[in-house]
Amino acid sequence: MKAIVKEDIIVKLDSVNGIEIGDIPKGVGFERLRWDGEKIVDLVDLSEFWVRISNNIFELHCIPVEYSQLVIMSYADRYNLTLNGGNIRIKTSGELEGERIDRLTQIAKSKLSRKMGELIDLNLSMLAFICSLIVYARQQPQQLADFYDEIIPDIKDVFPLNRWEQDLKQFGRDLKQFINEYYAEIDDIYSD
Repeated sequence: MKAIVKEDIIVKLDSVNGIEIGDIPKGVGFERLRWDGEKIVDLVDLSEFWVRISNNIFELHCIPVEYSQLVIMSYADRYNLTLNGGNIRIKTSGELEGERIDRLTQIAKSKLSRKMGELIDLNLSMLAFICSLIVYARQQPQQLADFYDEIIPDIKDVFPLNRWEQDLKQFGRDLKQFINEYYAEIDDIYSD
């Protein structure tokens, strides 16, 4: 069988202009096959690859090609490649675990958002709650005192300090930084 080959990538079968590559394994797509100059190579069988980035995509090669780097890996690791300071490497187990946690956390947040309803409803509920706190702080009516006494156990269950303490401390630091940056930007606008 003949094919057009660019570097080691089999571009297409061509019996007129192609080079002889032999028989192609059945049930294997071109994306997994390479031509090493002597034989067809199935990337699944390799334990090291020449990898380069082209258009933000990692290309796997069985021979050295321009701008490629040798990476010890399996074919299954192709989804775990990363670029780090110009070096192509496999993500560490810690990085993969961090990505897994981030992905699952985002899914959990999305589910919570759907359950909490529309953003306007959430904002109105928060505003009502804040306003009731202002009224209580200034006037301390018994009706609001009873209301807060009734919901305090629920609030403690929903936001236990042992779960939220570090997040709230970090939020306070982040908020201070964001607001200071905002103030600086606004001050720059008016100083022009």
